[in-house]
Amino acid sequence: MTNWLSREIRHLLPTFDLHAVRTVLVSFDPWRLDSRPTRDFLHIITDDSVAKHYPKMFVKPTIKSDMSEPVITVEFIDSSKAIFKASKLTTLDIFTKLKPLCIAKAPPP
Repeated sequence: MTNWLSREIRHLLPTFDLHAVRTVLVSFDPWRLDSRPTRDFLHIITDDSVAKHYPKMFVKPTIKSDMSEPVITVEFIDSSKAIFKASKLTTLDIFTKLKPLCIAKAPPP
């Protein structure tokens, strides 16, 4: 991840509210060149600080060896799902597309 991208994501993360997320399924083949943003997303979402703030969120990585496209499936607390086919997305794109979905599905305070 470049310094610019890392800085942008660090600024975006504190504005996130992942309480609406029940599970995150991350599936990728590490040998594909376009799986890097998906691996970076997985690294960020499984960080200790994220796990501490969202203990009910379940993250399951699936590492494949079949040259399949990287896919991120997010299931919300209302059982709806968002599927990101991440081969053409950057890590920032994934977070930017996920944020409005989390805001729309957020439980009332």
